[in-house]
Amino acid sequence: MAIEPASITPVVLVGGKSRRFGRDKLREIVNPTAREWLVDRPIAALREVFGPRVHLVGACDAAIVARADASLPDPYPGVGPLGGILAALESTRGGVFVLSGDLVSITPLVIRQVLDTALAAQPHVLAVLASSDRIEPCIGVYTPGARPYLAKALAAGQRALIDAIPRECLLLVPVDSEATRNVNRPDDLSGSA
Repeated sequence: MAIEPASITPVVLVGGKSRRFGRDKLREIVNPTAREWLVDRPIAALREVFGPRVHLVGACDAAIVARADASLPDPYPGVGPLGGILAALESTRGGVFVLSGDLVSITPLVIRQVLDTALAAQPHVLAVLASSDRIEPCIGVYTPGARPYLAKALAAGQRALIDAIPRECLLLVPVDSEATRNVNRPDDLSGSA
């Protein structure tokens, strides 16, 4: 993969509309004692691995932006994670480690598993993604080499991340499925504190 750890920017995708949730799920309190919001979970997990340099990408409430260390511009609003990841790659020099903002159970261990695999990957690998019972395109490392593939997919109106990068350029890392659990509806938060 030919990428250095210091050149990887940790990014949380926060541009979703929370339609199925019915309100801004990223501001949902998941731990009342700690006043922890849903979006705090992926931010904290990335900080534990990368330090205080977690970026957000996507339109979101200003109170959410204040919980991260920086934000990146999103010239592709409303097109899903593909646009957010492309925006992050265009705004940084190296690769990006991406998490969606609604990962309620993500752990630093999973991040390290994916990161360690990415750092040891062959140069032709463009993305290293977590895999549980399915491929998790919003938990992984994307290299600068993935940028033209994502741009081409976006220009073609394709939004499925998993189809944007050739399979032979993907590397999958088996991880615990509980750590990949995301929140779409209020019921998905039960037992998350």
